[in-house]
Amino acid sequence: MNFADRIKKHSPQFTPAEHRIADVLFSSNLLGGLDTVAKLAERARVSGPTVLRFASKLGFDSFPDMQGFLRDDIQNRLASPLDLYGRQSSQTGKNTLCTEAADIFSDGIKRTLERIDTQTLEKVADLLSDSSHAVYLVGGRFTHHLAEILWGHLHQLRPRAYILRTGVVSPRDHLVDIGRRDVLVVFDMRRYQEDIVELAEFAKLRRATVILVTDPLLSPIARVANQVLTCDLDAPSPYDSLVPMMAVLELLVAAVTTAAGEKGRQRIVEIEQLRHFGETNSAS
Repeated sequence: MNFADRIKKHSPQFTPAEHRIADVLFSSNLLGGLDTVAKLAERARVSGPTVLRFASKLGFDSFPDMQGFLRDDIQNRLASPLDLYGRQSSQTGKNTLCTEAADIFSDGIKRTLERIDTQTLEKVADLLSDSSHAVYLVGGRFTHHLAEILWGHLHQLRPRAYILRTGVVSPRDHLVDIGRRDVLVVFDMRRYQEDIVELAEFAKLRRATVILVTDPLLSPIARVANQVLTCDLDAPSPYDSLVPMMAVLELLVAAVTTAAGEKGRQRIVEIEQLRHFGETNSAS
């Protein structure tokens, strides 16, 4: 369990003062936890003993213990493929790369799907299937193609779904029309991108609903997101795996298809009719 997960697990037992400490930590991408007790207390407008009780409530024996755990967590959060190079387990005996990968990927998918509760999935599916909301989708360097795949499915199931691409019109410019009735879906995984974080923050300022798909270390977007889905990263290589994130994408497609119901089916019928019309004209 990473540091952010610990905060989320224990947050129902937090006092109002402890919630302010958590807010300071998330607003600083957890870096505020590396301050002194006095500095963190000042930023959260609480007392020093409250900070110490906060650390204890998270399961740490002392504030330095909490900071040591947090340093390791932040190091993992910012790790690059070069940092991870050589850490993957070596093949031994009958454990070939294929069998090792099968175990890693299946375990990652299982852990990822077990973390998603039914209520969260239903909320996200309702938002993405409701055509009264415009839906915008964006991803980072390695995750943008996942946003494209989800957009392709949403386009078939509902109107007013848009992918934010770099081109003549920048992703930021695409959001000129976003408002409180609209939804931004963001895919952002480790080595989080500042431009993607800024897009999400802008959408939040415009009172849009933000849905984040990220890893368990949590993109900084988590502090403004309305719904967060986390996906495991484990891979048999130095590179973070996209397999669990793809599984979540497929889960969302299934949930949105169910939520869209007959309206979604009828839209697919119309799309198929248009395709048939085009093929007929091309042949004549």
